[in-house]
Amino acid sequence: MIPAGAPGEPTAEEAWAAAHPWGLYVHIPFCPYKCAYCDFVAVGPGPRVARWHDPYVEHLLAEAAYWRDRLRPRRPPVSIFYGGGTPTLLGGARLGALHLGLAALFDLGGDAEVTVEANPGTAGPRDLAALRAAGVNRLSLGLQVAQDRLLAAVGRLHGRRDFVAAWEAARAAGFRNLNVDVMYGLPGQTTADVDETLDLVASLSPEHVSAYGLQVEERTPLHARAARGEVSVPGEDAAADQWERVRLRLGSIGLDHYEVSNFALPARESRHNLLYWRNAGWLGLGVGAHSHWRGARWRNTPRLAEYRDGVRARSGAWTRDHEPPDAARRRSEDAFLGLRLLREGVDLAAYARRHGVSLGAAFPGAVERLVADGLCTVSGGRLRLRPEAAAVGNRAFAAFV
Repeated sequence: MIPAGAPGEPTAEEAWAAAHPWGLYVHIPFCPYKCAYCDFVAVGPGPRVARWHDPYVEHLLAEAAYWRDRLRPRRPPVSIFYGGGTPTLLGGARLGALHLGLAALFDLGGDAEVTVEANPGTAGPRDLAALRAAGVNRLSLGLQVAQDRLLAAVGRLHGRRDFVAAWEAARAAGFRNLNVDVMYGLPGQTTADVDETLDLVASLSPEHVSAYGLQVEERTPLHARAARGEVSVPGEDAAADQWERVRLRLGSIGLDHYEVSNFALPARESRHNLLYWRNAGWLGLGVGAHSHWRGARWRNTPRLAEYRDGVRARSGAWTRDHEPPDAARRRSEDAFLGLRLLREGVDLAAYARRHGVSLGAAFPGAVERLVADGLCTVSGGRLRLRPEAAAVGNRAFAAFV
């Protein structure tokens, strides 16, 4: 699974990884509900599920120790991201203890970015204080939309007031780096709804905003309802109009559109997400988590019992879909992932140095077509996606797949 060079001679991937930062993703699958659009590995509430909370923390720490001993990272992670599910369902004390355990295992530095995803109503003042004391320095709160009717329609249990209360509690607890998630393209969502949501976001003065267009994924309740004709999702043109309102309004309040779906104040970009778009390394812990290490990829089983048994046996049997390093895949990923970073784009000289071939030679005619179609620009030695084309970025990304 993990590439190895000759004794004393690192492979090209190992040499590259050693010179670049990496991150840790920790998946907490427990959730108070399942949103109609969600296709992540998530486990609903109940007394039987609650009995998993403490053992699951133990399994995460055991998996982390396994990978530390096997992979032997040469530096601590620059970021840890606790996602889900709803990580704060574990409670601040339990989640804080997990973080302290992982920080000790990987010798985490004090300047690391540590993010926890939270939904309104799942973290009170004591929980937030416990997270701050453990070293969590960034929260990501899910608003999605400001209209209670739309929140209810997609299965969210919180309302606008609940979100504002959660935001204020996070500020009161001392969090000075907050992200808010918003969505557009929801069934029944109008441009007036989008504007109202953006007004609320602007009033909160967030450091970071993630804005996502609805994707109706298979095997979700929303997909089933749409297939039955019970809901109507806005068409591509309507969703693009909503996206343009999001992009312009967030820019007007000082948030830089640095990545296709992400906006941030200066120096407040998500370091963890940047690892993904720069195609760097990350280690995923927990059920359903994905990993990318020195060019190799794998994912963990989505089944709690199978994950528990594999971790206890220290067998690695909880992993799936192993993909060894592949030069062609890396050339493709570095191109389309690089386009997601609107300011950086793809550094054409660095690409050629890393791969031994230019982007134009690797994908003949692709750059010229993207420029001619008005999706991309080439300037300063970089290929960049036009910010206004971000809503249809998949058209550009497909040129390198």
